[in-house]
Amino acid sequence: MSDHQRLSAAREDYLSARRTAILRGIWSSLTGTSNDLIPFEDLKKALGSAGQHYRGLQPVPLEKIIGSMGRSDDFDRAFLPTQSQTRGKWVSVDSAVREGVTLPPVSLYKVGDAYFVVDGHHRVSVARRRGQKFIDAEIIEVQSRVPVRADLTYQDLDVLAAYRDFLDETKLDQLRPDQDLLLTMPGDYRKLIDHIHVHKYFVDREQGRTMSWEEAVTHWYDYVYMPVVRAIRRHHLLDDFPERTEADLYLWIIEHAYYLSQELGQNVRPWEVAKEFARRFSRRPGRLWSRVKERLIHWLVPQELEPGPPPGTWRTERLEPPIEEPLFRDILVTLTGAETGWRALSQAAEIARREKSVLHGIHVLTPERSEDEEAVAFGRQVLQEFTARCQSWGLESTTSLVVGDVAQRILERARWVDLVVINQRREHGRLAERPLGTIFQTVASQTARPVLAVPGGPTSTLQCLVLAYDGSPKAREALFVFRHLLCKWHGKGIILTVGEGEETASDREMLDLAWQYIQECGATDVITRYERGVAADVIPRVMGEERADMLLMGGFGHQPLLKAFLGSTVDQVLRVAWFPVLICR
Repeated sequence: MSDHQRLSAAREDYLSARRTAILRGIWSSLTGTSNDLIPFEDLKKALGSAGQHYRGLQPVPLEKIIGSMGRSDDFDRAFLPTQSQTRGKWVSVDSAVREGVTLPPVSLYKVGDAYFVVDGHHRVSVARRRGQKFIDAEIIEVQSRVPVRADLTYQDLDVLAAYRDFLDETKLDQLRPDQDLLLTMPGDYRKLIDHIHVHKYFVDREQGRTMSWEEAVTHWYDYVYMPVVRAIRRHHLLDDFPERTEADLYLWIIEHAYYLSQELGQNVRPWEVAKEFARRFSRRPGRLWSRVKERLIHWLVPQELEPGPPPGTWRTERLEPPIEEPLFRDILVTLTGAETGWRALSQAAEIARREKSVLHGIHVLTPERSEDEEAVAFGRQVLQEFTARCQSWGLESTTSLVVGDVAQRILERARWVDLVVINQRREHGRLAERPLGTIFQTVASQTARPVLAVPGGPTSTLQCLVLAYDGSPKAREALFVFRHLLCKWHGKGIILTVGEGEETASDREMLDLAWQYIQECGATDVITRYERGVAADVIPRVMGEERADMLLMGGFGHQPLLKAFLGSTVDQVLRVAWFPVLICR
């Protein structure tokens, strides 16, 4: 190719680049998106004074060069020329590249993950236009206290300046070098400062001393901020909100937890709110469809026939605690004012004493009774009696008087506790003789939480526990709870399997594996039993023979529609039970 041809081709390249730059500028104006290079001078002003280090000659990804020192108006974000005065130099560089001339490396500043051109703007522009991926550069790295990423826009400089001020005040980058509290709104850093001040106030009161500011910052970061962030990561919540940061989600979840605690009348641990927050507010197509499907089912399917959550939901929503930690940190107790209900409360209190639980009493008024002054006064009286009894036992408690469908309100509150306690009366009334005819069975079928059915007899001492075990997913959830209670409460345990015929090798293997799982935590007073017969008949018989105090078993075994006609082992056992039954899902 002659010199004239190379020059002519280079000029055409420049005109093409200019046309593309003009079209990009128009599109940027129409969409309101940023198409500008970041002025290095403005970035440095946002970051404050920082040290510099020479890093030598390195290949640099062209897509990470996002700014310029002194010439940010001459090129756009893709380093396309935007000013006519760039033409001569641009054509000269492009012509040299076409000729095969080796050009000197460009000079760049590196800040975080981004690069800024000091010298060599036209070389970068031509390289990008010709489709190169890398360019050789002399690098000077500028230290930054805040993260600078290659997707930084000019509008983000205010956020970096606010982040720097936050670090100046907290010294968190020195106290916790791995911290990353990047927010998308600069004003939100003041909220983080307020969170630290409030946290310091309460910790000072709890510990009876005044923490230093540095102590308060690290204590808030370690015990408030990071548990929420770990939940965000565990549930992959950034996938639900891709344009936000972990710190953004932390603020949203903390605020959502506060409003929930006010609505529920109980403290809600923020990291437990994380998954619920995504379920309710995520814009991901899968989440949106789940919400639509949930509403359709609620409108079209009778409540008692709605499918419940899959087995293991409760355990996956919370980390499996060490044996020394409580399993039932929050217990929901349904209150009607009936004597059998107070017996159920006594049984819940026995568990709460062992688990150091908080008891949450709920009394539900149906909409038609919410305007009845006597019904409202009675509900308040029931809750006052609940509080008085809990105080006499030395147990922490909260109360809620709510209006709505009874089963639905219990299910809504169950989402925020670890155990639901409901009195299960033996005499249900004519309509309740149908398998799905009671509030209890609706709740037990649909909640992911364990449900304790209390028949209304004397309070069980919980010294001997029986697990009805068939190896199903729901039974394995019951095994998980059984293991924890035995190892924490140091009681006697019986693992019971009921079959139609003689015990097989697979039956024995299943029982042995369950027994070994219990042994791993140090429980020693555990035996296994295999019995022939009908489970609904055998289980009560064994409970009597072993003088057992509580039965644990998996939830309802049939699909909802099938169960409506056939019932289940759970139903049949509950009709004759004189002992509390813990139903796990």
